[in-house]
Amino acid sequence: MNTYNMVKQEFIKKWITTLHMLDSSVDHPTNVTERKNAIKLSSDLAIAAARSGATVWSRAIISRTGNKTTNKPVARRILKKARNRMKNRCTTVRRNGSLKAKIRMRKRTELLKSLVPGGESINNKDYLIRETLDYIVYLRAQVDVMRSVAAVDLVIGDLQNVPRNK
Repeated sequence: MNTYNMVKQEFIKKWITTLHMLDSSVDHPTNVTERKNAIKLSSDLAIAAARSGATVWSRAIISRTGNKTTNKPVARRILKKARNRMKNRCTTVRRNGSLKAKIRMRKRTELLKSLVPGGESINNKDYLIRETLDYIVYLRAQVDVMRSVAAVDLVIGDLQNVPRNK
């Protein structure tokens, strides 16, 4: 089995677990927006938990979602692993090349930092790129799994709406 399929499997396991945990700890949402927010929250926790807090982006997602959930022990349990892995990383930035190239690179780096959760705290460009690539793989797995769930739901909905002849 390739690594990407393992990522998807891990995400599915964590997503189901977080859905159950959040479902048991929160009153059942009554409207579509509350349901959407609950699914998004569980999905965010699952994608970060699948990475076990080993990356800056997963720790940032966990810390952001920890404020939104009433089930703080779940977020704390995930964060405990993340805190154990945290290391301070600082490097000096190389200064070479033309001024315009530096400015363009700085703008692109700042944009990338704003797109990756927790990216603002990363100063090393190589590390930022590794974090970004890792985040992309997990986002892609999240999207693929959610598309599959939506497709199954669509098929089930179509089957339920088929008139039966007696």
